[in-house]
Amino acid sequence: MIVLRLKRCIVSKTADSNNTLIEMLPGQIGTVTEIDHGHGLVRKLCSMGIVPGKKVMKISQILAGGPIVIRIDDHDLALGRGIASRIKVKIEK
Repeated sequence: MIVLRLKRCIVSKTADSNNTLIEMLPGQIGTVTEIDHGHGLVRKLCSMGIVPGKKVMKISQILAGGPIVIRIDDHDLALGRGIASRIKVKIEK
């Protein structure tokens, strides 16, 4: 069991908790649950089709800090790690 400290509370990380796009493995599918940032980023991601409730599949990532590639609505998008870390997803089994 992994324990994370989030906003002054301790939360155990289970399979049901939200993960970020960075934590997903290539080939996994998840549903966007929230975008953890300001209105500007939310608008930008909305224009790309990344909104809560959408299913995304992680295609690949470069371990040395490169972009995260996801597929959403039959389109492949490359996102920087900073943006990908703000997108919370619920990973499907």
